[in-house]
Amino acid sequence: MNNEQKLYIAELTPEAEEQLLELEPKYRMRIAEAIKTFEYIGVQYKNINNLGKGLFEIKPSEVRAYFMYDPNRKRIIIVGFITLKKTQ
Repeated sequence: MNNEQKLYIAELTPEAEEQLLELEPKYRMRIAEAIKTFEYIGVQYKNINNLGKGLFEIKPSEVRAYFMYDPNRKRIIIVGFITLKKTQ
């Protein structure tokens, strides 16, 4: 992936950064890797759900991050609130 050009640049809101730092390291790594993959693959990434009204969910394993992106600019995603899924 390093030689490919990113489709999006991930930006975390201050709230999302705080929530990310509160996650256990293994979950922090999972969501960070998923966000990095999304930067290169975009909405074709298999772990993306469109929740409607411009809100999306990225969900590697038990971790969930909610974000919006500007499809016209194709360079920026805004990552919102990061949570840990509690149930199956």
